[in-house]
Amino acid sequence: MNRCNAGPSQPSLTRILKMYIIGLTGNIATGKSTVAQILEQLGARVIDADMVAHAVLKRGSPAWRGVVDAFGYDVLHYDGTVDRRKLGGVVFADPTKLRTLERITHPAVGTELALMVRDLLHAPNAASQIVVIEAVKLFESGMYQYMDALWVVTAPREEQKRRLMQERGMSEADAEARLKAQPPLDEKLKQATVVIDNGGSIEETRVQVMRAFVAINPQRGGDKTALLEHWLRLTPQDSNQIQEELVVATTSQPAPTAESELTVRRSRPSDTMMLAELLARIEGKSEPLTREEMLKRQGTVGYWLAQSGEQMVALAAWEAENLAAVVNELWAENKRQAARAFPRLLDAIQAEANALTCEVVIMIAPPRATELAQIAANSSGYERTTLDQLHKAWRSVVEPMIKGDEVLYAKRLREMVTQPI
Repeated sequence: MNRCNAGPSQPSLTRILKMYIIGLTGNIATGKSTVAQILEQLGARVIDADMVAHAVLKRGSPAWRGVVDAFGYDVLHYDGTVDRRKLGGVVFADPTKLRTLERITHPAVGTELALMVRDLLHAPNAASQIVVIEAVKLFESGMYQYMDALWVVTAPREEQKRRLMQERGMSEADAEARLKAQPPLDEKLKQATVVIDNGGSIEETRVQVMRAFVAINPQRGGDKTALLEHWLRLTPQDSNQIQEELVVATTSQPAPTAESELTVRRSRPSDTMMLAELLARIEGKSEPLTREEMLKRQGTVGYWLAQSGEQMVALAAWEAENLAAVVNELWAENKRQAARAFPRLLDAIQAEANALTCEVVIMIAPPRATELAQIAANSSGYERTTLDQLHKAWRSVVEPMIKGDEVLYAKRLREMVTQPI
């Protein structure tokens, strides 16, 4: 059946794909976040592109690999995550390297922002929402073309420098390098719908923001089909099926049979909303986690998934710090699937932990997962332990994650490099 010619029972996609979006930009330390906070207090939904940029550079992602290929392992922390201070020192001293970084990150950030917009468009009140996308490179990436309004925040250069030094702890030389690397504002100001001068007091800024905000008519928000088609690389036919795709993405899959092949893999960007629903169910939440919440988690936590046929049957989440890998979430559909999946999930995590020269893998099992953790421990050679029995360096990693009633298991991977303090 040709969905483009569907009868009158088909929902109106024009209505679904309309939303008012403000693109909020400005150079470094002009106070975009301050303006965004005021807009949020006024009822706007704010998406922070800097947070998205953190997430798309998570260890092992395509953008992360692009950064490592372009700039080497020197821009990484010991645990393999990107050291943004080191990377900034490299790219802000060399315009060519900055352009290289932007070619790597802009498409990934743009795709994640478009996914967030797609999710918001699915809400029943989408056409009445005011959404703000806050991004330094909104203009340079081309995303501004799909906004209903472009707000540009300005501040005197000396004030920018003061904020970088006093609020971000930069040296004068680093602050100057960052400011020199910023593109000129002239073209942005020509395109701006609203200009906010944030060089004065917070009260003066608030008045400007409120005046501009109350003048907005959300019903004048444009069709976001072009945004989705560009940043998600969709065809027009794909756009006509967005609503159906969103519904299908949340429908349950057939129950697996005992003979279904078990597949173990890392989570992918396309798994985000499935994970949001699954984690909410695991944690006893009534609503799925938002894409923003998921991006924050995926920026620090790695997820390994086990599928039986088409259905997700088990999950393990982990992170690494100070030569200790921590498995901080275990879930399985049932005990049989746990016994099948956990050995392979933990093998995959241990392989990654070994690559990061971790000395130990520690499982933290909350009360709801103690039975599953025991299955995992028995199948993979983990031993019951306590905080006091852990080396001090490992304990410093685990202790902030403990609420008081968790059970701990540990498995040594190699001889200790860390020395007792």
